[in-house]
Amino acid sequence: MAATRGTGVTIAQGATNIGVLTEVESPEKSQDSIETTTLDTSNFYKTFIGGLLEGGEVNVKGYFDVSDTGQLALNTALEARTVDSYTLTHPTATGTSITFSALVLKFKIGPCNLNDAITFESTLKISGKPTLNTTASTGMSALTFVQTDGSTALTAAALTPTFAIGTFFYGFTFTTQTAFKVKPTAASHTISVYVDGVFSETISSGSAGSSISIGAAATKQITVIVQEAGKTPKTYNFAVQRLS
Repeated sequence: MAATRGTGVTIAQGATNIGVLTEVESPEKSQDSIETTTLDTSNFYKTFIGGLLEGGEVNVKGYFDVSDTGQLALNTALEARTVDSYTLTHPTATGTSITFSALVLKFKIGPCNLNDAITFESTLKISGKPTLNTTASTGMSALTFVQTDGSTALTAAALTPTFAIGTFFYGFTFTTQTAFKVKPTAASHTISVYVDGVFSETISSGSAGSSISIGAAATKQITVIVQEAGKTPKTYNFAVQRLS
C-alpha cells in the first residue's frame, strides 16, 4: 500500500467521537527487560529476558470546542478517574484501527493567544493490551426498531435510506409509541448499543435490547458498534425521531 495521509483519523470514547482534532499519536508499546547476567556470562556481556509489556500513552490534540461532547467526555473521565474504551480508526484506505482501554491522565485547554485559535490536548494512559485491528468487520446484516414486545415493528416506521451493510448513517421516524427497542443482526459479533452517546448495553444478534423511552417530537441518537475479535469495528448511527 502507498503512503497514506493522516486526514480522516478519528478517535472515540465508546460511541462518542472526539472532534476538531489536529493530531493523534498512536500507542507506543514497550516491554520491561529483566537482567539474567551470571558470573560465567559469555564475553562479559549482560543478558536479559523480556518482562511485562506496556501499552503506552495516546496523546490527542485539537481546537477546543465547548460544544464537542467528545472533548467534554475526556474532562469528565479524568475527574471521575474511570477507565474507558477507545477506538482509534485510521483512514479508510488502511482498513485498520486500534482498540484499547485507557485512563485520562491530562486534559488541558490552551494556550490562549491573541492571533491563534484556542487549543486542547489530552493524554490517555492505556490499561491492558491495545489491539491493532487489520481487517474490517463484516458489519451488521440487518437492524430493525421494534415495539416493547421485542418483535412487532414500530407503527408507521420508515428507515431512510434502506439498511445496507456499508451504509452508516440513517434517519428513522415513527408515530405513536412512547418507547422502542433495537434489534440488530450481526452473527459472531459483539454488538454494543449507545443512546445519545452513552453506553446502554451489549445485545446478542437477532435479539431485541432494552426498552428506550422517547417523548413526543423528541429525537434519540442511537449508535450501534459491531466488532469481531481482531477486526476494525463498524459503527452505525441512527437519528430516531418520534413525530408529534
